[in-house]
Amino acid sequence: VCSSDLIFVFGQDRVKFIPAGLTCSMCSNAIHKSLSLDKSILKIEPNLETQEWILEYKKGEFDSQSLIKRVEDAGFSVSKIYFNGELIFYNTKNKIKNHKH
Repeated sequence: VCSSDLIFVFGQDRVKFIPAGLTCSMCSNAIHKSLSLDKSILKIEPNLETQEWILEYKKGEFDSQSLIKRVEDAGFSVSKIYFNGELIFYNTKNKIKNHKH
């Protein structure tokens, strides 16, 4: 577990997700644009090097299905989602695990 996964801000939920299919900065721009339409997201921090995205949501407003839909609307899919440091969703060829928050 990376130490940045353990940093939480009072009154906010921290989400890390890893999208699949990103190949360039234009891909990231498409996801960023789609996510920026969600008013419950307070902060969007993409890391193009690791392909991990950190999102800060208003406390209690994170919805994994909404995040997945926004990423899919941008033309990509989600490989993993971590909610406040806990893996809550992963998608591989044969397995999908999903917990609603």
